[in-house]
Amino acid sequence: MKKTLLVLSLALLLAAPIADAQEKVDVAMIAKIRAEGLNNSRVMETFDHLVNVIGPRLTASPAYQTAVKWSQDKLVGMGFDNVHSEPWEFGRGWQLERITVEMIEPRYLPMIAYARGWSPSTNGRIAAAPVWAGNPAAPVESFNGKLGGAIVMTAPIQEDFVRNDRDPAGGDFRRKSLLPQNAQQAAQARSTAAAGLAQKERAAVTLEPNLGEHGTVFVTGRDLGSNGIPSIVLGAEQYNIIARLLAANVPVKLAVDLQTRFFEQDRNAYNIIAEIKGSDPRIGDDVVMVGAHLDSWHTGTGATDNADGIATEIEALRILKAAGAKPRRTIRIALWGGEEQGLLGSKAYVAAHLTGDAGKAARDRFSVYFNLDNGTPPITGFYLEGNPEMQPIMEAWLKPVNDLGATISTLQKIGSTDHLSFIAVGVPGFQAVQDYNNYDVRTHHTNVDTYERVSAASLKQASVVMATVLYNAAMRDAKVPRAPVK
Repeated sequence: MKKTLLVLSLALLLAAPIADAQEKVDVAMIAKIRAEGLNNSRVMETFDHLVNVIGPRLTASPAYQTAVKWSQDKLVGMGFDNVHSEPWEFGRGWQLERITVEMIEPRYLPMIAYARGWSPSTNGRIAAAPVWAGNPAAPVESFNGKLGGAIVMTAPIQEDFVRNDRDPAGGDFRRKSLLPQNAQQAAQARSTAAAGLAQKERAAVTLEPNLGEHGTVFVTGRDLGSNGIPSIVLGAEQYNIIARLLAANVPVKLAVDLQTRFFEQDRNAYNIIAEIKGSDPRIGDDVVMVGAHLDSWHTGTGATDNADGIATEIEALRILKAAGAKPRRTIRIALWGGEEQGLLGSKAYVAAHLTGDAGKAARDRFSVYFNLDNGTPPITGFYLEGNPEMQPIMEAWLKPVNDLGATISTLQKIGSTDHLSFIAVGVPGFQAVQDYNNYDVRTHHTNVDTYERVSAASLKQASVVMATVLYNAAMRDAKVPRAPVK
């Protein structure tokens, strides 16, 4: 009997450190978070207004500035702490005001067409035969002196399309080309050379296809300043119609009219910050942060990229406040600007607050950053960026919402979004794992990134999961562990 008691006592002693090391989760509060988020959701109010009322929010455009003001006013009205905007210099604003591209000979055909971002206007409506400088049957040099003032088609017939979405377990997306590598490289080289010649000779406008099909058009762009010439992206199948007619020596006439406007009066973009202040006198100034980007491209309405992320993080904070949560650490949200131009908003924030000797104290008090961007809700977990200490912690946090589909705590890394700005200064940063079905193929930077791509039920789920993770991170005794230094 004594031997049995001794064995039991040793077992309990050995088990005690393991039990103490387990992540503490406030199941009662998580139940309140779930009830509030699933039964009293207001997430669609934010999503609907950004997507349908304001629409596309190209950085520094008038619509983007409207979204900044509306979002900040909304956060103030919801009663969050320390609501403010932080400006940083971006450059000129721009908006598309009118565009028509029509084939008028040998028959009439209206074209699916979008200007590249920051394209200048054409000089009114231009009706002329196009010059197919992208025709691989003729050397680019043969078009010298022929492109000035012309409608110039800069690419070969489009044979390559995006037909695969990324694997959620696979991290970064790598598009699978439909062409052999040498054919892909030859087409790209031809397009680059023709576009360069068109710019040098000051074409009236350039036309190009894109990697989308079925009327999906992928469009981005950048401000080329005085070097810019009007630049339009067409639906690929329609671009190919024109190219095939020209290849068959059938005369073609196009009519193109592009009108855009630049804005110089406010060259800033903005990050919007809001908080629930921490309640613990010892660690209340430590920060748990979540961010998403308010800006979008100008063709669709920025629903999946990234109004869904903005709506989710705002709703997560609302849920915590409505549920009566008193987080020990400060929970902070950020609505970034300029993500689409290279993570510029989050980089500006990190530079202002977390970089170098001046930012050391803030870095030391910074627990973790979570990001909402790639893919669409629901949230199924988080990419943990090779941080093995974080894996059991995240598993414990997600356990109360496993039944909602949030089960993934993968060590996989993912790139191309704002958590990288925080990782760059040694702060843990994690991007949510979301649904990539039809994201890369259909919605990412396209004209069909619209309201219909996101479901209300998925936004509710994402908001509950995000509120749960933020609360758990804010309540734990220690900050989130840093990834091992390699």
